[in-house]
Amino acid sequence: MDKFVLRLDKAIDSINDADYVLIGAGAGFSAAAGIEYSGKRFEDNFADFIEKYGVTDMYSATFYPYETQEAKWAHWARHVYVNRYSVGKTKLYEQLLGLVKDKDYFVLTTNVDHQFYL
Repeated sequence: MDKFVLRLDKAIDSINDADYVLIGAGAGFSAAAGIEYSGKRFEDNFADFIEKYGVTDMYSATFYPYETQEAKWAHWARHVYVNRYSVGKTKLYEQLLGLVKDKDYFVLTTNVDHQFYL
């Protein structure tokens, strides 16, 4: 049997045997779920910012020194819409919930994409 499958089986067994589960997840979990901050998704949603400011991805665009507050907040408003409201539930997060839904669990995350809430 594949070592990955054995580790996955062990992890599932550990969750099943646990009284409580602490879930820690960051940007990599959302990226694995398809919420990527670069490439086509970025280009499709931020073409005007790419053209005007030369930004290369959503993450670094949040630190760009926009010349006005209006430009800064225009970026942030779109960033929030694209990453928090327009994505909807993702399969990976639903699968994780399926593993812990009958457990007492707590989520500790730096993600702001609303996926754990959804």
